[in-house]
Amino acid sequence: MFAGLQKWLAMLVGQLPTVLTLGLLGGIAWWGYRWDWKVPTLPELLNASAPSPAEQRDEKKTQPAEQAKEKELPPIQLRSQAAIEEAGIRTRPIEEKLIDEYVTAHGHIDFDQNHYAHLATRASGTAWRVFKQAGDEIKKGDVLALIACPELAQLKFDLQQTLLMVKLRERYYQRLRNAGTSTPAKDLESSEFALREARVALSKTQQSLQNLGLHVSLDELSPLNDEQTAVRLRTLGIPDSLLQRLDPNAVTGNNLLPMYAPFDGVVIKRDIVIGEMVTPAAPQFHLADLRRLWICLHVRLEDVGRLREGQEIAFHLDGPNEDAPPTKISWISAEVDEKTRTVAVRAEVDNPQGRLRPNTFGDARILVGRQKRLIVPNEALQFDGASYLVFVQGHSPTEFQPRPVQLGPRHQEFTVVLSGVEAGQTIAVSGSHVLLSEMFKERIAGED
Repeated sequence: MFAGLQKWLAMLVGQLPTVLTLGLLGGIAWWGYRWDWKVPTLPELLNASAPSPAEQRDEKKTQPAEQAKEKELPPIQLRSQAAIEEAGIRTRPIEEKLIDEYVTAHGHIDFDQNHYAHLATRASGTAWRVFKQAGDEIKKGDVLALIACPELAQLKFDLQQTLLMVKLRERYYQRLRNAGTSTPAKDLESSEFALREARVALSKTQQSLQNLGLHVSLDELSPLNDEQTAVRLRTLGIPDSLLQRLDPNAVTGNNLLPMYAPFDGVVIKRDIVIGEMVTPAAPQFHLADLRRLWICLHVRLEDVGRLREGQEIAFHLDGPNEDAPPTKISWISAEVDEKTRTVAVRAEVDNPQGRLRPNTFGDARILVGRQKRLIVPNEALQFDGASYLVFVQGHSPTEFQPRPVQLGPRHQEFTVVLSGVEAGQTIAVSGSHVLLSEMFKERIAGED
């Protein structure tokens, strides 16, 4: 028996560290709960009977309802129904309504950059004739001006020369082939190489002319003799309708380079006069198709998350005080402007009558959703100097309870209410200012 007791005592002593550790952890847990896991000050330790932070927190949970009840404004009690009618007070229940939600942004009308051009001559020269001016309507392919270009004259001479060289070498090569075995193979190979070389030079010159916007058909030029080729190249690129308007004696050189309109539109700006030296570095014409324009908006960064392509845009113009045709978002930028901290948003708008003008500023409303909201008539809202109030009818028709409300977007006839009242409650609409006056009277009387 004594041996069994010794064994039990030995086991108890062996578990003693575990028991002490568990006790220490339990004490730390109680201390943390008692002092809200903060180190208490000396006065707090000495006054242990005072409620701990955790106990104070539990007490605060029961206070909001009581405080809210205490903060309620005292009701307004009118004398009788006759007094209500005399004051012109009319009531109606609070309604719910589907409200459009918008993101607003400032922006401007801009040219459609896909149909807007800064057109410059493709080679340096002198303005020989100018046919269009600012405001003129143009069609694709119209000649805007003719530039006297020395580089073009040299290319036309080179084309005539290489074309002639190809013809001669083709004849010579064909003659050697027709001679059969009497022609040494070395001579035939040399002639073939010379012909291929001439054709490469001709192709190079043809490409140089095409780089200037002039299409050259070698199949049309090949059957012509030298004089006919020179006549054909002299007016290369100039439409017959334009040649009929020009003096035939004036078009004698090979250096006239046409400037063509790349699309249908209007000449926005002209910066060229007859006799002026022009270069490809500076544009001579600004062209645009005004039948379709862009609306460019600058949206606040905090609003971009609500935007999607295809959302409807209503754009109001500043100057003319009118609206652009309705349109939709077509593009949202992936970056934020480093200076304005806004995001670029674009929409395309039709302008068939030319009523919209680029660089006109305006404000946009982007429809981002529709939600049911509580609404109250604007005349039901009164301001007491600290907050907006509505007067909710109490238990009797002559009692009205002032209720502070948090307002949302304001519309022409009503305002969205975010909190403070509930749907179906009856409020004073017209005549609510009388109730506000009564509230101020009672407040002043209470202070006295």
